[in-house]
Amino acid sequence: MASWLWLLIWLGLGLIALAVWAVLLVRMVRPAAKLQADLEKLNFVSAQLKAEVRKRPPAEHPEDNLGDDPERLNAERLVIQAKRRKRKERRARRLVSRVKDIKLEGRFKDV
Repeated sequence: MASWLWLLIWLGLGLIALAVWAVLLVRMVRPAAKLQADLEKLNFVSAQLKAEVRKRPPAEHPEDNLGDDPERLNAERLVIQAKRRKRKERRARRLVSRVKDIKLEGRFKDV
């Protein structure tokens, strides 16, 4: 084969490679343009969020209660525990009443 034929083959392959690169570049630019609009919206929302965070007062640490009367603190703890126990008992009664109200007739016909 003549050397000019090899030159044409390599030039053709090079042009095909350039065309493929151009197509890939175009396919990457289009979504990037759509992404730019979303990024602008995100920047706007983040600016609003930063403004709200700046408005918020700084968090205050709770006061130390190590010097309080232990009997009073224990009484408060017992009150809280009693409330929790009553809440659990009420929940258990509700669950038991729901279980009692379940109608089993006709529920498992095809089993």
